[in-house]
Order: sequence, then C-alpha cells, then structure tokens
Amino acid sequence: MVAGELRQQTGSIGIDRAKRWLNYSTRVATIYANTDKVFRDLLHFKWPHGGQEFSFDLGGKLRGGELHDKSFMAEVKAYRYEMDSPKEYREFVAECYVAFQEKPDRCDNLIWMSWSPFQAQSWHKHRAPESIKKHLLHTDNVFRVFGATSADEAKGEIDEQVIYELTKRLWLLTLCDEQEGLVITSDHYRHLRAFMGVEEESQ
Repeated sequence: MVAGELRQQTGSIGIDRAKRWLNYSTRVATIYANTDKVFRDLLHFKWPHGGQEFSFDLGGKLRGGELHDKSFMAEVKAYRYEMDSPKEYREFVAECYVAFQEKPDRCDNLIWMSWSPFQAQSWHKHRAPESIKKHLLHTDNVFRVFGATSADEAKGEIDEQVIYELTKRLWLLTLCDEQEGLVITSDHYRHLRAFMGVEEESQ
C-alpha cells in the first residue's frame, strides 16, 4: 500500500471513529459524512479564486442545551503525532472563513477533531483573531481566498466580522483511545435513543 492510499484509509477510519464518538456523546441529532451521496453537497464548497472544491469531513445538527438545533461541520485528522497538522489546520481555518461567508447557517460550530495536538506552546492562540488572520494571509491561502498575490495586498480584503465570528465558532477537540472508551456503551446508547424516541441507526 502506497503512502497516499494509507493516508486515505487512515482518514476513513478516523472519520468513522469521530462519527461514533460524536454520536455517543448523545449531543448530536443528525450527522453525515462527505461520502454520503444525499448530504455530500452540504459539506462541499469552492475557493473564491481558482474554483477548486474542498469539503469538510462531517456535518450535522446538535441537540440539547445552548447547542440545540445548532449546525456543525468538522474536519477529522486521525494522526498519532503532529505530522503536518499545522499546515492542514491553516487550510482548515481558510476553509471555515470561505464557508462562513458563503453559508453561515451551516457554520454555527466548526470543529477540528484530531488525536494529536500541534504547536502546543501556542495552543491557546489557535483561535485568536491574530492567528486566524495570519493563516488567511499565508502564501498557501492568500490567492485562493482573496485573489491577491501578497499578504500586503490581501490585508485590506479581510472581513473583520467574519474573523470575530470564527473566534466564537472554532472548536479544537483532541481525542485519545482511552477517551473513546469512556463514552456511553452501545447498549445504553440504544436504550437512551429509545427513551428519547429516536429511530435506531447503524453504527
């Protein structure tokens, strides 16, 4: 198996694990993946400049408390160590910026789910306005988001309101094997769904 195939397989397994964990949190009313034909279009967007598509791995609607009926989209990285997470998180932030501008109703909560933290010394800054702007103005993103050739050229194009909204909507969830095992059991989950009057679903 070549590296690309291994990464794809690992990604698929990670999405299944993330979906299970979210379901077993009992706070997810609906959840779907970008491979689900019926829902895939809800997770697909285009870069404003260049027109290439990108997608989030998971999406859906939450239940209960302050999150009730709020939408979410999630990106899943099943890495055991940092790998290229900083680069991929930079892309994720740009994707969130574009998605919010296009379909804010799908972006109540934008979740980065992984099994490894990255750049731990600056972890507390990952959702700060300055960090978000820095990611948007990176050479990887400056053209496809703003159609600009340099950070200086793009600075004036940044929508400060969108930056503010992202600081409130971005989540960073870091799971581990043990944490996955500390959710409600499958039997209890079925009983709970029956108690709530929710139809049974495949896991």
